[in-house]
Amino acid sequence: MIMKLCFGCEIFAMELKYDIHLPPGDREENLPPVILLHGMLDSRKSWKYIAPQIAKCTGRKVYTVDARNHGESPWSDEFTFDILADDLDNFLNHHNIPRAVLVGHSMGGRTSLTLALKKPEKVEKLVVEDMHLRDFRPTQRGPIMNLIKLLQESVEHIPPDVDELTAKRFLVDFMEPMLSGNNRANVAAKNFDASMIPLKKENGRYSWQANLNALEQFLTTDKIRQDIRGVYLGDSLFIYGTKSFFKIDKDPRILECFPRARKAWIRRCISSCPF
Repeated sequence: MIMKLCFGCEIFAMELKYDIHLPPGDREENLPPVILLHGMLDSRKSWKYIAPQIAKCTGRKVYTVDARNHGESPWSDEFTFDILADDLDNFLNHHNIPRAVLVGHSMGGRTSLTLALKKPEKVEKLVVEDMHLRDFRPTQRGPIMNLIKLLQESVEHIPPDVDELTAKRFLVDFMEPMLSGNNRANVAAKNFDASMIPLKKENGRYSWQANLNALEQFLTTDKIRQDIRGVYLGDSLFIYGTKSFFKIDKDPRILECFPRARKAWIRRCISSCPF
């Protein structure tokens, strides 16, 4: 399926990989499902603990989805926030989902709010974690660029003969001394499950389960710029940490585009990676 034309090139919709979590039989409600969208360099695995709990507590089906160039979804050089939103729209259409609750972290949050502004009739409610509506300053791009370069270097040092979990733990130990600031604090505190690190093994070698070249191009060119327009009148919640890169509490465009938005902050909390 062709989604649209972009600079004279046809952009093809992708069939995104996903998992579905069903509520217990006695809790399933006839309600729009919840779609969970991860951040940059992550994958749908990051939701593996919380997704079943959301399904159980809400009585809704919960989908966790790999964005293009992430996890097990296809790769492409075409990568912008608008294309990610178009992928999400296609996912809803493909699975006969007329409306959904969108929950997105960082990059996934930008994807979610973009679709909510483009096609508000498809979004029942919106939850955005650690993402604003402004353009990204070089100081916000720098940390993720440094992390991409570190990942490219680090995976080369993983012994090829170890199993996947050992490889992931090796990567954590190898990277920790070279990380700085928030990322290092997160690793040192063991605030994550190493099994959720998106690594894959092909032809006897490990690699990060993301298209790092396409992401680097996105971050260093005008592809990252976005002309955000529209108004979403549904319920929306913007969650952010007080130590986040993104000053959500100081972004006036949130209430301009999302008049019913509420904001909730978490003291001393950071985002594990800037996008």
